[in-house]
Amino acid sequence: MASISETRKWKYDIFLSFRGEDTRNNFVSHLYTFLTFKGIHAFKDDKALDRGKSISPELSEAIEQSRIAIIIFSKKYASSTWCLEELVKIMECVQKKGQIPIPVFYDVDPSDVRNQRNSFGEAFAKHEAYLKGTDLEKVKIWRKVVTQAASIAGWDVRNTANGNESECIELMVNRIFNSLDRSVSAVTMNLVGVESRLAEVKSLLNVGFGGVCSVGIWGMGGIGKTTIAREIFDTLSGQFEGSCFLANIREVSKKHGLEYLQKTLLSHILKLDSLNIGSVYEGINMIKARLHFKKVLIVLDDVDNGDQVENLIGNGNCLGSGSRIITTTRDKHLLNKHNHLYEVHLLSDSEALQLFSWHAFQTVSPEKEFEELTFHVLHYAKGLPLALKVLGAFLYGRDMVEWISALDRLKDTAEEGIVKQLRISLDGLGPKEKNIFLDIACFFRGKKEDEVIRILDASGFYSKIGISVLAQKSLLYVSRGIIEMHDLIQEMGWQVVRQVYPDMPGRYTRLWRYEDIYDVFTDNTGSEAIEGIMVPFELESLICNRSKAFKKMNCLRMLIVKGDEIRYHDPIAHPIDCFSNSLRWLDWSYYHFESLPENFQPRKLVGLNMFSSSIVELWKGLKVFDSLTTINLSWSKNLRRTPDLSGTPNLQRLMLKQCVSLEEVHSSTAYLRKLTLLNLENCKSLEFLPSSIQMKSLESFNLSGCLKLKEVPELSENMDSLLDLRLACTAIRELSSSIGHLSKVSILDLSFCEELVGLPANVCQLRELKVLWLLKT
Repeated sequence: MASISETRKWKYDIFLSFRGEDTRNNFVSHLYTFLTFKGIHAFKDDKALDRGKSISPELSEAIEQSRIAIIIFSKKYASSTWCLEELVKIMECVQKKGQIPIPVFYDVDPSDVRNQRNSFGEAFAKHEAYLKGTDLEKVKIWRKVVTQAASIAGWDVRNTANGNESECIELMVNRIFNSLDRSVSAVTMNLVGVESRLAEVKSLLNVGFGGVCSVGIWGMGGIGKTTIAREIFDTLSGQFEGSCFLANIREVSKKHGLEYLQKTLLSHILKLDSLNIGSVYEGINMIKARLHFKKVLIVLDDVDNGDQVENLIGNGNCLGSGSRIITTTRDKHLLNKHNHLYEVHLLSDSEALQLFSWHAFQTVSPEKEFEELTFHVLHYAKGLPLALKVLGAFLYGRDMVEWISALDRLKDTAEEGIVKQLRISLDGLGPKEKNIFLDIACFFRGKKEDEVIRILDASGFYSKIGISVLAQKSLLYVSRGIIEMHDLIQEMGWQVVRQVYPDMPGRYTRLWRYEDIYDVFTDNTGSEAIEGIMVPFELESLICNRSKAFKKMNCLRMLIVKGDEIRYHDPIAHPIDCFSNSLRWLDWSYYHFESLPENFQPRKLVGLNMFSSSIVELWKGLKVFDSLTTINLSWSKNLRRTPDLSGTPNLQRLMLKQCVSLEEVHSSTAYLRKLTLLNLENCKSLEFLPSSIQMKSLESFNLSGCLKLKEVPELSENMDSLLDLRLACTAIRELSSSIGHLSKVSILDLSFCEELVGLPANVCQLRELKVLWLLKT
């Protein structure tokens, strides 16, 4: 197979072109499952039917955004004009975009496909018989691309692995996996000095031989332990039956416990979505039972306690033969049960110069006029990769005067350690970027990027571009949609928050540590300096009982309370009676009270996220929240009715999923003209909705699982933004003709609507409709 070295950013790894009638429920289904199991992102058109003479724009775009195209030639492939048009587009992308084509011959002879004999010859003869005039030119093009694609070295399923389809698929997917560049750009950029270290660790792992082998990588913070482990994992994981990279174990175990890590390990390796582990003891027994015969690759990143290793992999005997374990830590003593130890040393002078130059000058060496200043910077960084990257990114594009000023700062902190030296990287940030950095360091490391952007934008930070700026300065990175930063960078952020008033938490801008929150609320020492608080579940009752402390927090814009699911069933006796009216985002899971306080009136509130709450009614009467865009009360099982929302003219997202007691949706909801998402999925008690709705911006409307709902509201003529309407498992008997107003709807789900007797005739007018589900039991 061709080598795949293209660095283009593709949306999909694989596009599958196939004739559904021949292969959908057998070969393609198994191939797609195995690709997914290996973590390869494949596009499979599950609606691949002949729906016209040309493929849809969406399918054409999917082909263009795929790195590899697997073309599965089967007996009826050429009888489908849809498949042939797909192939024309694929071969166009091969020529213009460097896409890699891989032909697979399923139950057909490759020479028959190349020369268009037997079933392929018959199919083309029919096309020529039915098509006339200029359409005959299409047949010539189809013949040409079939010959071209079938002439490429590929896979003949009949003659591979003795005709065993399962083994053929495994061989093919493993070959594809090893050819794909699996690296993570945020981690692997400019891996100066890493190549030799990778080779040394790989030799210790001795992959390919039997037994279980463990390698411990140790060294100081910021020296590149995780980078080495991640590179090896990305390179070798395709050679194992299962793999898992457990990142940031030190922090994750503090926040979520060892059971969470055990669950993550098993879920990743066994590809399970849900897994219940009652105790650490139960977890290690489950690991032993489930992984004993599996050849797996496991990375335990940033271990700081022997119990973490013991309760995740034991002594390694719980894993199958051929398994490999990599552990990274700052503490060598935690690795005494590993087969091999590898110490990561500081970069050599030449390596340090090269790494710094990549970040400061975007070349392998410094510009001539900056050579002497570069030498001084290298002296302070002392060969530590993290410091070299951060300082280089900070100095990139700056003039001589700014370099000299930065060096003066470094001299002042030379004796205070690398964390204080790294603070210089914050000097060039604007107020918004600095606030974004501190919020992420204190509250949002390890969180999904899109969720973080939504929360930070509530404070007016324009955080998407801000996160990009921080990434360019090596202060954070986004990996697989998750925002991450190095431990030392996070520690620097914490120090910045505490440095002005080191022993006065009431004057910190952000509170996240248990002891600081406890002191501020117990002693009522809050101040207008506090902008954000993240409350652990252990202190939930304290902030309720001492809520008057919020009165002094006149600039509090963000309050996040990690409620306790267990305590959710044992309500706190003292209801909260005071919130800061400066709040812009309130996130309180398992909120224990039946409503918000009567005096709750933060006029700049943008987001209200209170899933799994005990709320019966959010508030009574009319409240004005002009800036409110998001309300999420999903899984609030006691919610009976929604409030009057006429005072929230800018509401965009209303999420009430699994509010199983919800009986009434306030009539004002029907007139929320900026609402884009309304999710009422599985509101099993909901029987009636407003008789008509005027939500002209609505894009997604989900009523699936509303078992008692018999009528769908009249849809106004201006609701032409709706793309997705889901009514599955409802009691509706008919659809109003107003459905015809939905000119852009692409998904209409009416599956398991057992009472539905028919569809209005104007459903045929829905020209953008791509998916219509009408399944019944």
